[in-house]
Amino acid sequence: MEQITLDSFTTSDKPEGKPSVADIRFTGDPFVDMGRLVMDTLRQKTVEEKIRFVTDVYVDRWKGKIHPVFLNSKITIGHVVSKPEAQRKDSLEYYFGLLKEKKSVSKGYCRICANKGTLFEGGRHNYPMVGSGDFTNFYHFQESSLLICKNCLIKLYFLPLGLLKCGGKLMLFQIQSSYAEKLWQEDVILENLDKISRGSSEGILESNYFNGNNALFKFAADMIKKFKLYDHDSQRITLFYFTNYKDKCDVKIYDLPNPIFSFLKRVLKPDLKADWMYVVKKHYHFGKTNYRFDENSQEWIEVKKKIETSLDAEAYEGTRRNIIYDRLLSGESILGMLRKVHKSRQLHVHIAITYLKEVRNMRQEQIDLIRKISDKIVAMCQKEGNYKKLMTPIEGAKQNYELRGAILRMAKAYLQNGEAEPFVRSKDYVEYLFPDGQSWYETRDFLLICLYEKLHDLRVEPDQVSDTDVADVEEIGENPEDFNQ
Repeated sequence: MEQITLDSFTTSDKPEGKPSVADIRFTGDPFVDMGRLVMDTLRQKTVEEKIRFVTDVYVDRWKGKIHPVFLNSKITIGHVVSKPEAQRKDSLEYYFGLLKEKKSVSKGYCRICANKGTLFEGGRHNYPMVGSGDFTNFYHFQESSLLICKNCLIKLYFLPLGLLKCGGKLMLFQIQSSYAEKLWQEDVILENLDKISRGSSEGILESNYFNGNNALFKFAADMIKKFKLYDHDSQRITLFYFTNYKDKCDVKIYDLPNPIFSFLKRVLKPDLKADWMYVVKKHYHFGKTNYRFDENSQEWIEVKKKIETSLDAEAYEGTRRNIIYDRLLSGESILGMLRKVHKSRQLHVHIAITYLKEVRNMRQEQIDLIRKISDKIVAMCQKEGNYKKLMTPIEGAKQNYELRGAILRMAKAYLQNGEAEPFVRSKDYVEYLFPDGQSWYETRDFLLICLYEKLHDLRVEPDQVSDTDVADVEEIGENPEDFNQ
């Protein structure tokens, strides 16, 4: 498809007196930037032709169903509903009038792009989330309306073609990089235009991702895989879920920070991807006892009247909470969950290592030390022919002092065995094993993960290690014992 950029419409390139829409590639406003991307994607060559095209789509194909975006617009206002010719005529008059700067209200600086010039009133009829009258305004100081230039208002008119409908909400990807721009253009805008050309589009493109956290991780993974960003700089990803409809006007913002993106880049590489997707899939939350995760097929099973049915992932990926995703975005640790998986199943240890380095900021020296200590513990277990004796105190540690005591007893036994080097040096113990400001249970959980990795390699059965579950200390909450003081 031929790509027409807004550079073609800058004032300097147009004959005097011809209307234009100046291009500011990224204004920082998600709605205006998405409207610009839709304009960029359309194959029509002039602004007027593009306006006519989307007007015909909204009126003829979508039957005026753009009220969640533009409330009481020239298409959705009550007296023109179900009157396509009136909808078309009024809309074209309004937007062609903007091009010719008719009915402006002031001169000054646009509140979105900061360009100086003629300004127009922005409200819920032409700009989502901008208050008018008694409605909530999600911009600036909750003024009754905003003063905006014609360029931004015209770009906004194309916004519906760049949205996804998720139940009663609309989803929008904030365009912050060329990768984000291309991903959304290919997966949403071009898909929308293809459906329109085939006559199968009846409204804003539908999505089954009603859960914002899940959608955020899906688009991050799609971007990483599509553009092979495994070794590129991290990308910040932001999704907006909103509606501009009547008194339900609302917006929720979902943000994926750079450290989480860095973590995803590593775990989605071929050597870790299968294990990571297993962890993710296992942690969808169903909340009912008639669902279970089958370890053999790695599928969720629904049980009704003793009949088991495998669920299609599309039936729950966009709607069911995923505990791993939720905890990553809320800043809560997932290390305990990784530990549980490691105990029952051989899992690549570098998922935990990458998480600790990229997200929890654990130093490489601490990671190396814990792995070295785990080697020594396994060697002691093999020498004594007893895994429970040394593993149980670590697994059962519910307080900081219990883990410290278990390690010090091992250090004493290691010395008594006549080993050439100490179990752990005092400097390493203080600076790296239990550094100030770090939750002690991260040391415990990663130590257990390293131990389980080695036990799986040795084909040691779980019942040879422990009869009890490890305490989930991180879920108790922060208290002085949670940290190393």
